[in-house]
This record gives sequence, structure tokens and C-alpha cells, in this order.
Amino acid sequence: MSFRLVVSDTISVPVAGRIPDAAGRAMPFSFTLTARRLPATELRLAIESNDRTVPEFLDSVVVGWSGVQDDDGVELPFSGSALHSLLDIVGMAGLVLKAYIEACGAKGKEKN
Repeated sequence: MSFRLVVSDTISVPVAGRIPDAAGRAMPFSFTLTARRLPATELRLAIESNDRTVPEFLDSVVVGWSGVQDDDGVELPFSGSALHSLLDIVGMAGLVLKAYIEACGAKGKEKN
């Protein structure tokens, strides 16, 4: 099998985790972000730079989402302010950054 050196400009970033509810129970969540794919050198520079915070970096690459809902279960439209609210949840920015980096890179073939 050959490899075509063509990659898309955007990627789908699945994010999943758990967050405690009011009773302290770990409630699972998942959603998908759409983000601009950065070349490895640009991504490395962005990560190693102290010029921006993680939320500021993510704000520069995330362009959409699906699966993010309000209290009533209604899908929230993507916006910069909505993304900021999401990333303001303690631990969320780090989780999203990790998912973004994993989604950007090549992966080995999974074993069955």
C-alpha cells in the first residue's frame, strides 16, 4: 500500500472524559471539535512558546464543534465565547489540547 502525501487542512478531534456532577459522581461526556491542522513544526513552536495560554492557542485552531449541548440537551452553536466557556472548565483546556495533538498525528495500525 502506498502513501499519498496529501493531508486535509482541518481535522476532527474527538474529546471524551468525565466531570463530577453536584453529587460528586463522575459523569462521562464526549464531543467533537473541528480544528485547523497545523504542520508539525508550527505545532511544536506553538506548544513550546510561552506567548499564548493553552486556551488562546486552542481558540486559534478550533473552528467548530458537534455534541456540545446546553442544560436542556439542545445543541449549542459554536462561537468564540462558547468555546471560551467550555475551555474555562477546570482541566478541559488540557484535555482538549491532548486530544488535538493526538488527532493531528499519524498513528500505527491498530491490532484486532
